[in-house]
Amino acid sequence: MGNDAKFFSRDEKGRRSEYTALEPSKIVNGVKGTVIKKIGDKDTHTSLPYYSNTSDVYFRKNKNGVCQARVYIGNKKYLDFDWSHNHKNKGSNRVFEVGRVHVQVWKEESNGTFTRLSDNARCMSNAEMKKYGPILKEFCPHIKLR
Repeated sequence: MGNDAKFFSRDEKGRRSEYTALEPSKIVNGVKGTVIKKIGDKDTHTSLPYYSNTSDVYFRKNKNGVCQARVYIGNKKYLDFDWSHNHKNKGSNRVFEVGRVHVQVWKEESNGTFTRLSDNARCMSNAEMKKYGPILKEFCPHIKLR
């Protein structure tokens, strides 16, 4: 079997993590962001953690660069900002094209699980653009916030 420690990195406090930082964290507009990768995982939207450890926003990369951001409130996932794919809401048929940020809210259920409200994706609010827009642009300058 062997030692499973090779599957984990350690954060700056020495805690084990399933994730590793791909580049140094940045603080922009008072928001700390880090590009991370789940160790041994393929590139999917589920590759970002449910809970944050050291950042307000974690970013994910794919073959084209930074492609998604997840915002945490109280260390729990709260919002996903996606822009790397076309998205169409079922029901309303609203479409968000590649390169334009769409927001998907995470809802914590009473049993502690989370549900992403993917069929209700929306544009960033003015408050979200003011708070998170600068850090999104820092990590991915070519995206359209609205």
